Amino acid sequence: MFRSGTLNILKLLKMFACSIAIVLKLAVIVCAEDGIQLNLDRTSPALHMPAGKRVVLATPAFEDYTEMFFDLCDAMQLAVKDECRIYPMNAEIGLNAIAIIQDDNRIIVFDRRLSPMVGYAGAMMIIGHELGHHYCHHLGRRPSPGLELEADRFAGASMRKAGQSLDDALAAIPILDERPSKSHPGRAERVAAITAGWKHPETGKSCRR
Repeated sequence: MFRSGTLNILKLLKMFACSIAIVLKLAVIVCAEDGIQLNLDRTSPALHMPAGKRVVLATPAFEDYTEMFFDLCDAMQLAVKDECRIYPMNAEIGLNAIAIIQDDNRIIVFDRRLSPMVGYAGAMMIIGHELGHHYCHHLGRRPSPGLELEADRFAGASMRKAGQSLDDALAAIPILDERPSKSHPGRAERVAAITAGWKHPETGKSCRR
């Protein structure tokens, strides 16, 4: 049932680069086949902002990433027209992924160069993490380790509900920093949060405020 809806959305996403300017009224945009421009600076409601970037060119996400996104939405029983009205995109953003809002439009940007490092499952988990930031209403708040752990628990739960193993849910862990920072917890805490979300998927949505 969800697959048919996903296929229709995938067809629409192929026209996304030009139609988004008309339908969603993005303020800073290049309406062209090669994508749109996203403003990435300190004034943008975003998490995981790439350092030194102000404007990046983003394109509608490749079909596999888009399918990952909608599979996770489906697994977490999020409404496509509401909670999952988020646009998955690809861009080179310093081997990172970000959740961002631009002109009231919710977007997830994934750097495809991460995929050879983390594999399919790792990419899916990362997208689940960014989906968690959107679901948990983290954007616009000061980044903190606590927010990251909430998104990790959401990602762990989403992977479990999507039929992925715990090893799959932890596939991206090797690329994460071992030591904590002001905005991110250390690797051990993140492993614990993802594992907790996977083992107790009913807690995945507990972050909602």
